[in-house]
Amino acid sequence: MFDGIALIDRIAKRGALIKVLDKPHLDLTTPIGRGFIAFLSALAEDERHRIVARANAGRKAARAKGTKFGRKPKLNDHQQQQARKRLDAGESARAIARDFDVHHATVLRVLV
Repeated sequence: MFDGIALIDRIAKRGALIKVLDKPHLDLTTPIGRGFIAFLSALAEDERHRIVARANAGRKAARAKGTKFGRKPKLNDHQQQQARKRLDAGESARAIARDFDVHHATVLRVLV
């Protein structure tokens, strides 16, 4: 909530003042103006909390419906099984990665 006030204080310490020319009641150099910015900061913080809560609720509902998050795997299940077998047989991850046209770390991630 105090980010707006802290910003104004940092600007004032450098010798500059903030005034809204077409709205004199928003003179941020006065106590009333500072109170106004504190009020707006509180509203912004409250709205931010509401946004986060709605986003979390949306993610929770999506998970309940079975939605998967994140990137799709580069290798499908069949390719992962083949990579596992080839790694177990002693083939290098880099050689397998070249065959599948992926990074060798992708192939090594199959082991996890």
